[in-house]
Amino acid sequence: MNSTQYTLLKNGTVVNADGERRTQVLIRDRKIVQAAPTLTPPADTNVIDCSGKYIFPGIIDPHTHMGIPIKNGWSADDFESGTRAALKAGVTTILDFTILEPGQTLTESVAKRLKQAEKSHITVGLHCNITRYERSLLKEIPALIRQGIKSFKVFTTYEEAGMYLTYGQIKKIARIIGKHGGLLMVHAEDNDIIKAATKQFSGRSLTHPKYHALSRPPESERVAVEKMVEIHQQTGCPVYIVHLNTAAGLETAKAGGLLVETCPQYLFFNDTVYEQPDGRMYVISPPLRKAVDQIALWEGLLNGQVDTIGTDHCPFRLSDKPEGLPFEQIPNGMGGIETAFPIMLAKWLQEEWPLPRLVQLMSTHAARIFGLYPQKGVIKAGSDADVVIIDPDNRRTVSQSDLDGRDAWNGYLGLEAVWPAG
Repeated sequence: MNSTQYTLLKNGTVVNADGERRTQVLIRDRKIVQAAPTLTPPADTNVIDCSGKYIFPGIIDPHTHMGIPIKNGWSADDFESGTRAALKAGVTTILDFTILEPGQTLTESVAKRLKQAEKSHITVGLHCNITRYERSLLKEIPALIRQGIKSFKVFTTYEEAGMYLTYGQIKKIARIIGKHGGLLMVHAEDNDIIKAATKQFSGRSLTHPKYHALSRPPESERVAVEKMVEIHQQTGCPVYIVHLNTAAGLETAKAGGLLVETCPQYLFFNDTVYEQPDGRMYVISPPLRKAVDQIALWEGLLNGQVDTIGTDHCPFRLSDKPEGLPFEQIPNGMGGIETAFPIMLAKWLQEEWPLPRLVQLMSTHAARIFGLYPQKGVIKAGSDADVVIIDPDNRRTVSQSDLDGRDAWNGYLGLEAVWPAG
């Protein structure tokens, strides 16, 4: 291979988790060859002048759902369209989830999902969903961990969808995962609390989206997180709470030593949006909470209580959530992978918060937690050349044209965003 295959990013400010530095970045064959304050590139190197720009490690979204069945339909993005939109917004790696079908083994579910992901435009990793409790499935866990599938997700609710596991079952699974060096991921909403709350409203043809939130009260998260703290302490298995969204849940999780993920939708929106004409489109699980919870989450981003930001990307079209559906029939989920980093970066720059903290939340911590570091999540010699060049002046509000021609609804239209350089 000749020297023309080298690319030099010159005069930019590299933002890693440990600080910002003026750094020259030399790239070859999709790898970072050298990153230093000054360097002499080979002759005929392609030089990109990054004066006045930031260079971030590629964004890692640890929580996406590309092309999955929800109620009577499917989410609007598959791996091709979703990762194409992600790349435009600076996301270079996603971690998606398997779908355990009836009669299928865990290993088979991984193989099928990996096959579906082959048309992706970026790096895709997988978490393994465990939505049935069977001894034969549990026996697969050690081998999957040895093969590189190290994170396993369970649900403390969704009994009606056949995904619910009891706390006792989850504890047994956690022992196996912890013993073999894996990580337990948990959708933490207490099933009994949700069943009791839902009983008050279901079956009455109530169509207002507020009933979705009322049927899944915030204490369901706190109670489920408390149980996960107990399981973590009793088994030694590391526990990662996905899409945490309440102040009480956050306090409980961090006091108990759990890893915490939150999402942009819980930072930028609260339950008042259910009163909007398109309020049904914000039906997600867990539902949007109160302004006080938003404040706690923003504080958690800055004080270290929150470890990662994921999108829980699961978009739908307006036609997928037609007006007049009873609240319990509205598909749960919304998109955001195409806007998450740009809107978070705009907020960060506006508030003049430290950029290395944003890199921790949206790249480095996910890389470390899920075993991708230092291949991902950092700009240094030997790492993948997943880099995002940012012009801080490239600021505009999110518009339909930013959605890459896709017809999926996006709740972030009109928010300020700073976009990667084209």
